[in-house]
Amino acid sequence: MELIRKPKGTKDIIGEDAVKYIYISNVTQEMFENYGYKFAKTPIFEETDLFKRGIGEATDVVEKEMYTFKDKGDRSITLRPENTASMVRCYLENSIYAKEDVSRFYYNGSMFRYERPQAGRQREFNQIGVEVFGEKSPILDAEVIAMGYNFLTKLGITDLEVKINSVGSKGSRTIYREKLVEHFQSHLDDMCEDCKDRINRNPLRLLDCKVDGDKDFYKSAPSIIDYLFEDERKHYEEVKKYLTIFGVKFTEDPTLVRGLDYYSSTVFEIVTNKLGSQGTVLGGGRYDNLLKELGDKDIPAFGFAAGVERVMMLVEDYPKDVPDVYIAWLGENAIETAMKIADSLRKENVKVYVDYSSKGMKSHMKKADKLETKYCIILGEDELNKGIVLLKDFSTREQKEVKIEEIINHIK
Repeated sequence: MELIRKPKGTKDIIGEDAVKYIYISNVTQEMFENYGYKFAKTPIFEETDLFKRGIGEATDVVEKEMYTFKDKGDRSITLRPENTASMVRCYLENSIYAKEDVSRFYYNGSMFRYERPQAGRQREFNQIGVEVFGEKSPILDAEVIAMGYNFLTKLGITDLEVKINSVGSKGSRTIYREKLVEHFQSHLDDMCEDCKDRINRNPLRLLDCKVDGDKDFYKSAPSIIDYLFEDERKHYEEVKKYLTIFGVKFTEDPTLVRGLDYYSSTVFEIVTNKLGSQGTVLGGGRYDNLLKELGDKDIPAFGFAAGVERVMMLVEDYPKDVPDVYIAWLGENAIETAMKIADSLRKENVKVYVDYSSKGMKSHMKKADKLETKYCIILGEDELNKGIVLLKDFSTREQKEVKIEEIINHIK
């Protein structure tokens, strides 16, 4: 019988990858909660219209990458391709805006996009992100960007570059779009097919072209910064000011627009040269118009997301998943006491490894060494009769007799 294998574009997270995943998740929780964020979990699938309205029908995500299907009630359902639209829906549906002025959430979960699988980019991928609702201050923009940068550096990731831009408001972008289209119209014959389509439907995406972006006429395209309204320019300058105050070095990138239509004002990406051409590790920005689009509420918002698999590729130094104690029991009479010791230690939050089948001392020591455990408890017939164990410290190779009831005092 042929073995059933995982679907293309999915990945089993096991072994060292699982250890990394848990480590990243733990750092996420600790750090984001230190900034005042609360965990939120949304459904893995939503009504398709949520993403069409929220992300934008002219985006690649909605047009080409969503997993959409009809359920048994003939409703159009989509596996979430990102979580910002879902978090906005959650915030609005639960009327959280009526309960608090500013809401800060973080999340960690699976997203789905039908795209070509490659290193760090799967069709099912895990994403960590934050969303803040109810605050329009540029200080918040800078603080969230700094938090994203600090999160990555806390994981030991180096060679990071923070890129920022402002994509303005609907008003300033309307003027800018006209200038952008006017610029590119004279270069239609030299543009890729995707950009020929984008020029009328989503011209800002021209700046994100992966095919011809290095050509001179792309580099000489007008900058959106030159078309910002006065209040938008002031907001952008304040973001840069507070990034400097927070100690975050940044590069201004006038071609940075992000891939989703809901962004306005500040956008940013944190990139590395360790992942090749697709070097973005974390990115996001302000999306003040999305809550009005989805729920007719004029509430500002800001957030970011990071692909966990991409982060895992960059994390090199992380705590190993090793037991604190290995119990080496010798002889059938010792097994019951060995299990009682294991149970009592685990109740004290000590990681314990114990085998169920009998082994010789040499095999026990070999296994304990392989597991890189710190302590080894040796329990044989002689020790059992005396009510003691031999406690071996693998870091010093020292060994001593300890009363069974006092083991925890010598380990913790």
